[in-house]
Formats: sequence, structure tokens, C-alpha cells
Amino acid sequence: MTRVAVVLGSSQGIGRATALHLHSKGYTTVLCARSESALEKVAQESGGGQDTRVHVLPGDITSRAFRTELVGDVERRFGRIDVLVNNMPGPAPGSFDSVDAGDVTSAMDQKLVPYLDLIKSVAPVMVRQQFGRIVNIVGNIGKEPAPGMFLSGLVNAAVSNASKYLATRYAKDNVTVNCVHPGTIRTQRYDRAVDQVSRTRGISRQEAEDRMRRAIPMDRPGGADEVAAVIGFLASDESSYLTGQQISVDGGQLTCV
Repeated sequence: MTRVAVVLGSSQGIGRATALHLHSKGYTTVLCARSESALEKVAQESGGGQDTRVHVLPGDITSRAFRTELVGDVERRFGRIDVLVNNMPGPAPGSFDSVDAGDVTSAMDQKLVPYLDLIKSVAPVMVRQQFGRIVNIVGNIGKEPAPGMFLSGLVNAAVSNASKYLATRYAKDNVTVNCVHPGTIRTQRYDRAVDQVSRTRGISRQEAEDRMRRAIPMDRPGGADEVAAVIGFLASDESSYLTGQQISVDGGQLTCV
């Protein structure tokens, strides 16, 4: 039996690394993101256009209609859904004073609502199989607030809390729910963050990277493949007694907060 994994945001960064990692471990991978061309490139990296273990399904995961289409398509095509990796970016930076009620609603619709809606759709499939692995990609800011990141902290904390509830809800059915909290990871988002620090502080890009690195006990940003390896374990049979957990992959950064 081949496990089927649905990976959101799999066109780049941690999502891409996770899709490639799971494919290398023998999973059938369903790649989801907005850009079909970017997803096709990841599919080619996975094993070429003829690999039946890679399925590309582009769309906007914030759309309820697409979420319904996604789950229905995967279940019809493969007859099962074993792994769901919820991976969506958080809202834009902003302080408490700068946001209003509409911003809060938009932030929840961008990440929390899609995560919960997809879990609600795939959980019955997993319960019927008596096997399932749900991994929510969140972020350390859901554990500890940071200046200028009010909405991200709010949304991520909500995802974490909901995940603990759902882990208890589905534990008896061999369906696990865990959260992975990436720290400073070298992705396109990391590059944008470095550029922003450089621009706002009026320092060179190298100085901006050095400042960010000094906050990490391991003295370096992580790699997307390092996060993907943890997700791969949580998606596996070997993680069968691990649920409701909040796992930071951050080089020890959170211990310094």
C-alpha cells in the first residue's frame, strides 16, 4: 500500500522540500499551490512528468470551493488520504495599534480557516482508514509574541490551540495531529525578511543576516530540508504514539526568548 500525502504550499520553501522528501520515501504526493507552472517544476524534480506518484492540483486554498474540490479529487483518484500537511503563510506584519477588526478576520481566513476546514474534510477519510497524519506548519511566533507581528502571533496561537484539541479528538482512531514551528529558515521568505531588515535599518544585507543569525544558538539559519525531515517523521508510521505536540525546528532559538 502506498500512502497518499497532500502538501499545501508545495511550490516553494518548506512545502516544496516536504513534498520532495515524502516522495523520496515512497509516498504518492499531491502538490497544491496557486502557481501551476511552479508546481510542475517540483513534479519534475520529484521524478518527471510520467511519475504517477505525483499529482499536481493548483488552486487557491483560501477558496472554500477549491478546498472541497481538492479533497474530493484526491479521494476519487487514490481512494485514500493518509497525510495532510497544512502549510500556508501568515498575515503581513503589523502592530496591534495598526490593525482593525477586518484585518483580524482576513488573517484568520488566510490561514486558520483553511487549516481547520481541510482537517474537517480529511478527518472522516482518515478515521475510516484508521490511519492519518495531520501536520500543521505554524511558527514560533504562535508561542511567543514579537514586535510588529501581532496578527501572525494571534493566528498561529489559534492554530496551535485547535491542534491540541483535535489531537485528543482523533487519537483513538490512529489519527495524529501535530504542529511544526519553523524558526529562521533559509527560504524565499527569509530572503525577503533580510531585505526588509536591511532597508528599514539602513544596513547592508550581510549585516542584516548577521543580526538575524546572532539570535540563533546554532549560529545559522536552518534549511527547508531540515524542517521537511521532521515533517516526514510526523507523517510516518514510526510516529504512531506522538500527537498533540508543538515541535520547534529553530536551532534552539526559542530557548533564548
